[in-house]
Order: sequence, then C-alpha cells, then structure tokens
Amino acid sequence: MLKVFYQLLLICLFINLSFSQEKILFVGHAYGNPLEKDRIVDPTLKEFLKDKNYKLIYGGDFVQLNEEEEIQNFLEFNSKFNYVLVPGNHDVNIKIFDHQKIRFETYNNSLFIYLNTNFNNPKNIKEAVSIIKKEISKNFKNILIFSHQLFYSESVFDIWTNSRTNYDLCNKFYREIIYYLKTSNKNIFIYSGDIGAFKSIPYAYFHKNKNIEYFAVGLGNSVNNKAIEIQLSESDEVINKFIDLKSSIREDPDKYSRLRIKLYQLPKLIVFVFKSYYYILFLPIIIVGYKVYKQL
Repeated sequence: MLKVFYQLLLICLFINLSFSQEKILFVGHAYGNPLEKDRIVDPTLKEFLKDKNYKLIYGGDFVQLNEEEEIQNFLEFNSKFNYVLVPGNHDVNIKIFDHQKIRFETYNNSLFIYLNTNFNNPKNIKEAVSIIKKEISKNFKNILIFSHQLFYSESVFDIWTNSRTNYDLCNKFYREIIYYLKTSNKNIFIYSGDIGAFKSIPYAYFHKNKNIEYFAVGLGNSVNNKAIEIQLSESDEVINKFIDLKSSIREDPDKYSRLRIKLYQLPKLIVFVFKSYYYILFLPIIIVGYKVYKQL
C-alpha cells in the first residue's frame, strides 16, 4: 500500500512539473516565401500549430505587403494563441501593431526583453542601452532577448541575412550593450528572426560565447522550415531546441553552429557576389586597354 502511495505521489509530481513548464515557439520571418505574396502566415507554420498550444513570439516580418487582408488574416490566425510581436523592417509602418522600442516580461527568475531594433537614430540607441542596463542589473538568473535583426552580425560575410536594412544602427546598439551583457553574470539568450527567406540563406543559426547564446531562425525558403522551442522549467533552466515544423523533430542547437553555417553559406555567397559584381572582373582589362590606348 505504501509503495502504491509513493508511486502515485511521483506521478503527481511529474504532472505538476510538466504543467509548470512554459513552452514557447519563436518564429522568424513568419509570412514565409517572399515570392508567393499569398497574404497568409507561412502554410507550414499554420499546419504545425493546428493542434498545438504554444506561447508564440514572432521575430519580425510577420506580414509582407502591409495590406488590410494580410493583416486581418494574421490577426485571425493568432486569435487563439498568446503571442508577442517583435517588429521587423516589414512591420514598422503598420499602426495596428505595437511598436514600442522595448518591452519587458518576467517568468520567475527570467527576464524577457522584446526589442525593436529598427532604430531611427543614435539617440534611440542610447535610450535603449540605458533602459536595458537598468533591467539586467536586477536579480534575474536568465535574460532572454528577442529581436528581428541579427544585431550582433556585422556583415553578410558573417551571417547572410534576409536583408541589411537598418543594420548600421542596430550593430552600433550591439557594440554599446555587449560589455554589459558579458559582465552581467547572467545567462543571456538572444533570439533573432531575419534569416531563412531564400534557399541560399541560412535558416537556423547557433553560437555560444561565454555566458551568451545566440540563436536565429526564419521561414520562407520552402525547403527547411525551422522554429525554436524554448522551455522554462521550475528550476529556471532555459532549454532551447530547433524544431522542424514539417516533421516536429527537435534538433540540438549545435547542429547549426557558427562554423557549420559559415561553411553552408560560403559557396552560395561566392556565387551571389559573382552574379552581383561580375563586371568588376572586366576592370583590369579596361585599365590595361586604357593604358595601351594612351600609348598609341
């Protein structure tokens, strides 16, 4: 009898632990394929969420065309979810969405920072850095930062992103905030959503440097459809897994490490640069031809 009691107690504790965990899905570039212009959330995401109940965090570019039909489709789809919008460059001029520069949310000993990295000027950056410094100095174990731009990426040769709109300013923000993040003695997790729109661009990314873990993910390439599942436990542990939206298979972040992504994007990037700047190859011929012409 006593054995049965302990077995039941363990089952109850397990159930309680399961319900105490907060499951979050971070989605980048949610409108999906830029060539479709279908005015709906990416179909793979819609199918995946059909029988799921995540808290959703959208990492920017959740609409493409800024049209009433697309906006209403997006809002209707999300009406049954608890969701947060972190605006990208496609979303900043849509009045119906909330575009405060910084918003905060707390889960036990974890601080969530929803950051709009579409900075307008250096003054906005100083204000953002000041506010964040104040918040991360508080008694939190984990700091989770959500953005659209990969503001820690300095160039397309570092990480090939969907676009480089406004990256000069958000890179400046990173250079001003990084010291405080590294010296905060907290676990820092940064999630961004400005990749994956095309087949040539990385669709998932992970890098760890000291106390900071960097993640990026994005939809739209029609082949690899990934999101990030974030789980918070009662013990304040943050568990991150990439999840394939077609198969529901969870993947270890190291599968998309910085080195692997650089090797993945390099040949495609070389082809892209060649196609874009092929005329530079003719420059030496033009110079030599001009010198010969001058000698005639």
